[in-house]
Amino acid sequence: MKNPRAFLVALIVAFLATLAQCKYIDEREKELLELAELIPTVVAIKKIPPDFRLDETMVEVIEIPRKWRQPMALSAPEDVLGQIAGMPFHEGEQIMSHKLLHPDDAGLAYYVNHKFRAVAVAVDPITAVGGHLMPGNYVDVLGSFDFGAGEKSDMRTVTLLQNVEVLSVGEVLDQGRAVSAEEIDEPRDLRSGIHKGGSTVTLQVTPEEAQKLILAQELGALALTLRSLWEQERSVKLDHATIHNTLGIPQRVRYKTRPKYSMIRSGGL
Repeated sequence: MKNPRAFLVALIVAFLATLAQCKYIDEREKELLELAELIPTVVAIKKIPPDFRLDETMVEVIEIPRKWRQPMALSAPEDVLGQIAGMPFHEGEQIMSHKLLHPDDAGLAYYVNHKFRAVAVAVDPITAVGGHLMPGNYVDVLGSFDFGAGEKSDMRTVTLLQNVEVLSVGEVLDQGRAVSAEEIDEPRDLRSGIHKGGSTVTLQVTPEEAQKLILAQELGALALTLRSLWEQERSVKLDHATIHNTLGIPQRVRYKTRPKYSMIRSGGL
């Protein structure tokens, strides 16, 4: 060999080049394998219009190569079910978190069941069980109406609706909401959403019941009675309460409105 030194240098360069090529191929192989890795992804199995609550009939989980998976796509069905479509989804489209609305962001409409309506009833702590109502409770709706003529009164109290779900009390939608430290010392009627100045209770009713409830508010005074959590019967047959069967006397009684409350303090009103 005429120049062994040059041969040795060439051999070293070839070795280093081969080593670098092998390293590049190994890294490229890992990169391609990572891009080809199959990741569970939730996709729509049919067109989903906006403002629809997603359920198991609308989505499925398939495996998609990482390369083709959207950055904010969701993998688990529990992250999707019950959420609301903020935008339309097309069949086969990946369900991405930024296109969904949490129930808290959707407001009261999320809590209204299909084919039902939400109707607000004006109440105060007296007509709303002393302010003890909470979302998720069930109530009966009672109305007092005067069927008399002229100066003669014929007051009757009628149970208009039974076993009606309370959707919200004031601005409180969720019974399980956390109570802040500032609320601990507040009276219960304030924490439940029934303020001393009056508030509203929103009930879930059918469209037909909604019509009756709206008319009843115009005709007389409404009150709510709280049903037990262990109530088994959804409906109880009741007779109208009249002045005669309430007082036990046959004569008609002139109805006298209840005076407004006033607070008497030292030195005057």
